[in-house]
Amino acid sequence: GRIKDRYALLEKIESVIPGFRGYKEKEIRRESDRLVRDHVYSVLYEAKQYLRDALVPVIEAERREFYPQLNRIIAKLDRLAEQINHADYGYSGFFDAVKIKEPELDLLIEYDYNLVSLASDIRNVTLNLKQLAYRKDFNVFGEKLLELESKIARLDEAVIGRERIIRGV
Repeated sequence: GRIKDRYALLEKIESVIPGFRGYKEKEIRRESDRLVRDHVYSVLYEAKQYLRDALVPVIEAERREFYPQLNRIIAKLDRLAEQINHADYGYSGFFDAVKIKEPELDLLIEYDYNLVSLASDIRNVTLNLKQLAYRKDFNVFGEKLLELESKIARLDEAVIGRERIIRGV
């Protein structure tokens, strides 16, 4: 809704100022980029909550072998969520040192889709881990933790790839 409201105002400005269309498209992409990153951040925050919730039955069952791994995963998720939340925009203004061109913007869209997809997968695995912990199914729990670490590593690689595009590397 916010994007549509801004779009209507920008259309009015475009009708008065020649060459304003390119600015409008970049501004819409900038707002869309922020919305995507906000969504990914909130999904990862939810995933961290599921893991924290899973800690309770793990502690109650005295399954100490999972403590370090769970704490390490929660810390990684927290770091990644904050990194995504504070990432550079997929856009560059007129005076920015690094200019992001159209092909890079299109590639950023692919990376953003990957971020959304991986974050959703991570949330689903953490929800499953919470359920397994409460059922005290710790054999499958250990396997799911390994799967989660793999997905987090893939998300970390996607975040790094996105940053490289923005920095022009």
